[in-house]
Amino acid sequence: MKKSIVLTLADEELIELVRIIMDDDSEGALKFLKKHVGSKARGAMEGKDHCKPWFEVSGQSPILKEFRK
Repeated sequence: MKKSIVLTLADEELIELVRIIMDDDSEGALKFLKKHVGSKARGAMEGKDHCKPWFEVSGQSPILKEFRK
């Protein structure tokens, strides 16, 4: 199954990434990946940070408990 990771970068982070690519900086690339992609990749593999399923139970609202406040 394919999983998607969305990476949003600030201007400074994008400049850092371009510098890493231009300098062929493998150590910098590893640090960048760990910082910006590591937790997202881990979450995707563990099924976290994804849509939560909504289940309808007879006689109850299909709204998640955490939103019922």
